[in-house]
Amino acid sequence: MAKGYSAIIPVAPKFEARRMTFNVIDNLVNPVVILPPLYMHINPQNMDQTFKKKTHRYQTFSAYVEEFWGEELDTISCNASTGGFILKDMGLTALYRVQTQPYFKFQDILDIYRNNGNTYDNFGRITKKGTIVLSYDEGTYYGYFENFNYTEDGDKPFKFIFDFTFKISNSILGI
Repeated sequence: MAKGYSAIIPVAPKFEARRMTFNVIDNLVNPVVILPPLYMHINPQNMDQTFKKKTHRYQTFSAYVEEFWGEELDTISCNASTGGFILKDMGLTALYRVQTQPYFKFQDILDIYRNNGNTYDNFGRITKKGTIVLSYDEGTYYGYFENFNYTEDGDKPFKFIFDFTFKISNSILGI
């Protein structure tokens, strides 16, 4: 890594109580911030990191042969929920949830997933291929969303419960 390289890459802000953030940059070599940081309304309930080796195992006449082919991309899996859909004069609401702040924040994160860091022109063509930056717990992870699922549970109404899988192409830890 070149000297001063980490100073120009957008990294997680330093707060005592850290929140998960998402933003999009142009590329890793000369990063240009396409999208300012979006903060999750509520941190995830759990966050799991998976590290896997690429292996291929097969049987020959006399024994099993196991080949190692390096490592697969690391994966972050999170389960989270939005805040309650509350309007100032109405209280908890499902009918007018599109007017609440937690819904706006959730929609922003969902838009990042749907576009996967890309910027489009009026004709639907990609003008910039971005990289998603996920920052959480003293780590900054660069990559893309593999999947994103959300539901509205009848047992816990007035909020969305969602989970996502994020593939890490590059990371900076302990900054």
